[in-house]
Amino acid sequence: MAAAVLAAALLHSTWHALVKSSGDQVIALAGMNLVSGAAAILLLPFVSVPTGLAAAVIGVSVLLHAGYKLSLARLYGRSDLSLGYPVARGLTPAVATLLGFVLMGERPSVQILVGILSISLGIVGLLLDRADNRLSWAALAAAAAAGIAVATYSVVDAYGVRINSDWLGFTAWLVASDSLAFVGYTVATRGRLATLAWRRGWGRTLVSGLLGTASFGVFMWALGRAQVGAVTALRETSIVFALLIGMAFLRERITGPRVISTALVMAGAATIALAR
Repeated sequence: MAAAVLAAALLHSTWHALVKSSGDQVIALAGMNLVSGAAAILLLPFVSVPTGLAAAVIGVSVLLHAGYKLSLARLYGRSDLSLGYPVARGLTPAVATLLGFVLMGERPSVQILVGILSISLGIVGLLLDRADNRLSWAALAAAAAAGIAVATYSVVDAYGVRINSDWLGFTAWLVASDSLAFVGYTVATRGRLATLAWRRGWGRTLVSGLLGTASFGVFMWALGRAQVGAVTALRETSIVFALLIGMAFLRERITGPRVISTALVMAGAATIALAR
């Protein structure tokens, strides 16, 4: 499972980079939903319809996912990817573990807690590399909102997957519902700008949508099989992949804080992967 989640983290970091480099992040995120929603709708005839309680969970999750995407768009409009993303994602493992304990009775082992702490410290420590370019209060608020939304929808989705007993069916209905809602919101607020952007940048939209669909599918599969805190912690290694991609292909400068933080994140991921 750990290898699958780490692969999903690589896909996750790639689509975030594509969204960040887009002109309007809301339109870019909705474009991803066009692709993921189409894939989910094609699956609906072949999966079970969620039960009453699971359907209610999907309704709550759609609101949380929308809040996450709006917060993410606001964050990327106010900060660099390598600065805002670590703050947002660094909050997620700790908050998800706390919510998993309070709401679902999950009791992580000491080894998993150590891994989560190491990953969170490593991700937040990346901020030391950009001390000369601090986030504004508005960007910090958006980062906090995005991180808390991810942690909360992770717990809600994990609960929905488990009570529905069919992770693929729950995921397909969730993605279809979320996509319809967010694409509808984007068309209502952006109008023709959205459709023009999707038409002109169809290649970027298709690639980011496929990456996001694959990444989220693996994430949902893992949520049905392991503790929420552990899964979200492994997923947050995506920031390390983003940094490595930047260093390898964009020739970004390698600094001490980046090396230390990357080591902390990878040590935490290894700790969780080897936990029993």
